[in-house]
Amino acid sequence: MSEDLRDKNKQAAEKQKVVSAKNEKKEEVKAEIYNANADDLRKKLSNKNSEYVFKLNKYLMDDGFKEDEAKTAIDELLPEMVDNQIKGIPANQLYGPVTQKAQDIVHPVKKPKTTPFWASWIDTSLLFFALFGVLYGVVALTTKKPDPNSQTGIITLVVLSAMWGALLTWFNNQMKRPKSQRPGWGITIGYLVVGLMFMFVFLAAMTAVPTTINPPLNAIGYFIAAVVAYGVRFAFRKTMGIHDRSFF
Repeated sequence: MSEDLRDKNKQAAEKQKVVSAKNEKKEEVKAEIYNANADDLRKKLSNKNSEYVFKLNKYLMDDGFKEDEAKTAIDELLPEMVDNQIKGIPANQLYGPVTQKAQDIVHPVKKPKTTPFWASWIDTSLLFFALFGVLYGVVALTTKKPDPNSQTGIITLVVLSAMWGALLTWFNNQMKRPKSQRPGWGITIGYLVVGLMFMFVFLAAMTAVPTTINPPLNAIGYFIAAVVAYGVRFAFRKTMGIHDRSFF
């Protein structure tokens, strides 16, 4: 029994060595292909793939490519084409019809630009600044006697907008991720609750800050600040190429 077990283990080890050797050989061949000269790779093409390359070159030239541009575009495909040719996968199966591949090269699909967190944060914060500016302006317009302990000063407006901007940007980014990568609703709600608590603590603390440090504006001042913030946001989004909505 023990001898049979040793024989089986020995056979399994030998098979593993054979498999490892084959994988190493494949990797060596693949490295040679991807480091080879394009002209050498063209010589290795099968008749079927050579015909594909010939037709692809013709379609690219007909679509406005210069001869050297068409050659460069096709040369970039050759390593992948030869690599898959060895596996028995011809170019028409790898890339689809020649006309389709030609269109993919002539009109490549641009990957959507990812907006960095800081840019989304500024964008959303400016939007909140404009919204809060309007709100504070309405409050100032409808209040007959200003409250000396009011926390609706300019510093409050700036910091509160930044807080809401960070919180909503984080939430939006989580919602844009694939479902499998999103945090659970419990964690998400927990973060939102903690963020809101920080805001309430901040607002409570601002009541103790004198108006000399946190000066409130009059209604017209808040409305002007809101318009300026929205204008700055519009220019910022255009400069950064931001097309995402701030809220879902």
